[in-house]
Amino acid sequence: MIRLSRQGVVIAGALIAGGVLYLAFAARAEPRAAEAGFWFEPVEYESARLGSPVTVADIATIERVARLELARAFAGLPLTLSDRRDARYRVSVVQDLRDLRSRRIIRVAGESRAVSGFGGQGAVSFMFLASSAIVYAPDDADRAVILEAIGRGIGRAAVHEFTHQLLPTAPIHESSDIGSYEYESAARREQYFGELHWDLAWPLLARRLQ
Repeated sequence: MIRLSRQGVVIAGALIAGGVLYLAFAARAEPRAAEAGFWFEPVEYESARLGSPVTVADIATIERVARLELARAFAGLPLTLSDRRDARYRVSVVQDLRDLRSRRIIRVAGESRAVSGFGGQGAVSFMFLASSAIVYAPDDADRAVILEAIGRGIGRAAVHEFTHQLLPTAPIHESSDIGSYEYESAARREQYFGELHWDLAWPLLARRLQ
């Protein structure tokens, strides 16, 4: 039997505690993928073009398409997409958004607030993006096509807002490429139909998330 003096017990306890602290620090120091939380708040919408109000099933389709857009845009980057509302970076889909800086009622597609190194939060407007998808839809587009366009528009707007949060000081609106995620306006056909691509933000994102 091995007997330890009181001093030996104290030293052993200190070594164990130090080892636990070291392991905890090492675990925190290990690089982890950033997490982007994305979810829908309760929303509703109706338009004569759709024929009837959007249903729960329609919202599920729109959300599925939006998440596919997010996954496609950030593919290849160490960014975990989830529906967690406490994620470091987060964007919610809400019924409507207004520019609070203006005395007039000006609706906007999205907004974000971010602090470099700490994360960010933002939102995108279901009303703005759904209405715009209908405006830019071809004359022969049926309900299913328009619902998918709404999902693409929402997903791409969320990509834009996450980019603002991840790169809060980057002038991504300097992009003049109307077919890019960085383009400053969601009032364009490319937001809802066809494919988008990255312009100036991709290398900055890759460096930021490495």
